Amino acid sequence: MRTLTFLLLASVLTFVTSCKDDDTVYNTAADAGFSVGNEYEVGEPITFTDNTVPEEGTTIVSWLWKFGDEAGSTSNEQNPTFTYMKDGNYTVSLTVTDSNGLKARHEQVVTIINPTTPDFTTDKEEYEMGETVQFTDATTTKTGTTITAWHWSFGDADGNTSDEQNPVFVYTEPGSYAVTLTVTDSYDLEASVTKNITVYDPAAAASLEWSALLGGKVQAGSSAALSPDGSTVYMMRSLSGSDVAALVAYDAASGSQKWMADLSVLMQGVSPTAQAKDIFSSPSVDDNGNVYMIVRDLQSENDRNLYTISVASDGSLRWAVPVATPGSNLYATTPAIAADGNIFVAHRDGKVVSLTPDGQYTEYASTGLSNITSGVAISRSGMVYVTGGNSLGLFGYNPSTDASWTYNTNFGGASTAMIGALKSSTVAIGTDGTVYSVSDAADGTGIIFAVDGTTGTEKWAYSTVSAIPDGGVALGADGTIYASGGEHLASTSSAGIYALNPDGTLKWHYPSSASVQTSPVVDSRGYIHFVDAEATYYVLTAEGELFSSLSLGDACASSPVMDAQGNLYVAVNANGQYQVVCASSKGDSYATDSPWPMRGGNPQRTGLQK
Repeated sequence: MRTLTFLLLASVLTFVTSCKDDDTVYNTAADAGFSVGNEYEVGEPITFTDNTVPEEGTTIVSWLWKFGDEAGSTSNEQNPTFTYMKDGNYTVSLTVTDSNGLKARHEQVVTIINPTTPDFTTDKEEYEMGETVQFTDATTTKTGTTITAWHWSFGDADGNTSDEQNPVFVYTEPGSYAVTLTVTDSYDLEASVTKNITVYDPAAAASLEWSALLGGKVQAGSSAALSPDGSTVYMMRSLSGSDVAALVAYDAASGSQKWMADLSVLMQGVSPTAQAKDIFSSPSVDDNGNVYMIVRDLQSENDRNLYTISVASDGSLRWAVPVATPGSNLYATTPAIAADGNIFVAHRDGKVVSLTPDGQYTEYASTGLSNITSGVAISRSGMVYVTGGNSLGLFGYNPSTDASWTYNTNFGGASTAMIGALKSSTVAIGTDGTVYSVSDAADGTGIIFAVDGTTGTEKWAYSTVSAIPDGGVALGADGTIYASGGEHLASTSSAGIYALNPDGTLKWHYPSSASVQTSPVVDSRGYIHFVDAEATYYVLTAEGELFSSLSLGDACASSPVMDAQGNLYVAVNANGQYQVVCASSKGDSYATDSPWPMRGGNPQRTGLQK
């Protein structure tokens, strides 16, 4: 029995001592192990801590660490520190040998990440074909690491590249381009990022977003307004067939109708037989989203009256107040909203009227005013500006003092106005209080003019080849005056848009093939937007070059309005139906830095000087 036991033990010892140290691991009581985190950065020192539990009665006498890198790095320390210079997943093994010469091994995966995050920015998401694109490196990395090289691939058909940190590039064809930036850091590691750049053809930049049936009829000059948050478009329509005269609200994003308020019903709380028919006026909106408009009751010759109406943002009636004597009339009037919240309207009896936000009514003496046909504008000091029909001129009126002035130098009789002899031209007010507008001249040509807002003294007047009884002026942030060009004359370059310097000299003139009877809009790029009488939508650069154009319908007599996302809304006649349409042109907003970027001074058409 003793002999057998000795032989078995000798056989086991012989087997153990004959194995190779490098590739034989024994399943012993020793429990090999170590602790280390899961993730580290390139260049970060990592300490590996031995946690091996030896077999009872033995000790660990040696450690062999293999770090799994390409160089085959090892260590015989119990708790070594190692630094990886390349990102990746590394299998680290620890082999321990105990005092009996027996081995055990433990493996663990360590993830090494590149601390460099490549990135780049551009100053906008889309670019015009031929426009210079500025690429800006926005790569980040850890302290102590630097970027030593940049390589850009612009994704164009010619394979253009750049090794500059912040290059520029010009795309000559429209499309979506995958731009790749590869950076090399001070560890000689590369990292890449790819982003898409969209380049568009400006000729196709203007696009129709939606069109919505308005119904009824749009009379000369009636134009849309927006809610303060830009979510709702308000447009008025005249009675036509079975379509009642109404204020219609649309969702600005989709064009779906939110509600319709019957203007006759709104007046009938005051006058049970009231009937709205011809609507020449436009709505305005206050900061609370309340909508104001002035409407004429046409139910009978003797009882006809004018009503200023206010509805809430859901179309419910707030109040309707008669603001004139029976038999009074009005034309293209938009209520103005003063700095104190009071609402100002005017009518053809030559009266200026104010109402408090809750509908309390005051009529001013309005000495020196007559046959007011345009919308109302108000300066910060409280001066009211309106236009008279025929050759009456531009009126300035101070409600506090009843003082007024008239400017009508060389004004014509508005024989070519959208509605004969009735001018719908509106004014713009500059930062310094200068008042700008347009008119037809006595000799049949046109006038763009500027007057002192306090005294009515002419600052300058610029003559145009054709009459401008309708439309108006928008102002650029740089002081440029953009005016509607009025009547189209087949015999000469006419209509379109005139751009004038602050001193009244011509900057440029862009003619059009149809009359321009409505006011332009200036956007945040300094581009000018207008719609001609044949419903062609034009976008011009600040230099007067055509950027894009688009047919929106067959006819237009409304001034466009633009929101803070660069969407343009206007009423047109298309295929015999009146519609409200939304168009875009790659812009991002109206010119918020302009003192008067559109008719009414802002998308709510409040007519208040900034």
